[in-house]
Amino acid sequence: MRAARQSTQPPQASLQALAALGQGLQALRRQPALVLGFSVLSCGTHLLGWALVAAGDGSDSAVLALLLRSIGILLYAGSLLWLIEGLTRIGLTLGAARTVRWRRVSRWPSRSSGDLALGVINTGLALSAAACAGFIGWSLALFLLPGLSAVAVLLGLLAIAAAGLSQLFNACLVLDQRLSPSQAFRQGVRLLLRFGPVLSRLALLLLALLALPFGLGLVAEALGSAFSAAITVLAMVVVLPVLAATVTAAYRQLPDGAIRAEAR
Repeated sequence: MRAARQSTQPPQASLQALAALGQGLQALRRQPALVLGFSVLSCGTHLLGWALVAAGDGSDSAVLALLLRSIGILLYAGSLLWLIEGLTRIGLTLGAARTVRWRRVSRWPSRSSGDLALGVINTGLALSAAACAGFIGWSLALFLLPGLSAVAVLLGLLAIAAAGLSQLFNACLVLDQRLSPSQAFRQGVRLLLRFGPVLSRLALLLLALLALPFGLGLVAEALGSAFSAAITVLAMVVVLPVLAATVTAAYRQLPDGAIRAEAR
């Protein structure tokens, strides 16, 4: 059996999205330099992977193009997992009023990286399955009962949303509870069944935060700025730690007993 989850907060009846945002911001203020430093480094590595793939697409040499694309894809995927793991560890550590060690968050891969990667893959497969089911349902409705095609589309979107909502805490469950990918997935489904409405509000808040960098970039572009893309990237570097800290703060709000540690 894994160690029981520890929390410095009292049990609460339900999650509170806005309170989680406030708690996350408060936690990040404890070590802002480390948080921003890690975000810059991991996001920069992620952008480097994208740039290498783009350079490979524009190369006239097939061998060089293959090499650049291969390295770029590895950097792109690896840095994404590194970003998720590092920011989640930072949020969990700061949320518990502990000091974050740079060596701890910058080291990758860790013992949990494989499980985290499988968790991301499981989430992607769940979203893909929901999308496929929705498309099949829409196709059948369009062929057999055209009047219900809109209902089929709505049900498909709800299935996709449910799959995504159920895995909001996947990284927290893997890194904090040390659950296996399958256990974390099942636990996420249980949490969705219990906290579905408030998870929806949390997801809307996260989407609003994620839209901020793009909104700032569009405003800058409308004002004729030549740095709209740079503004979007810089804003994203700041917003991503806020997103992670909000999720980890919401995770720590879960009532005692809402998460049951499981044996592998």
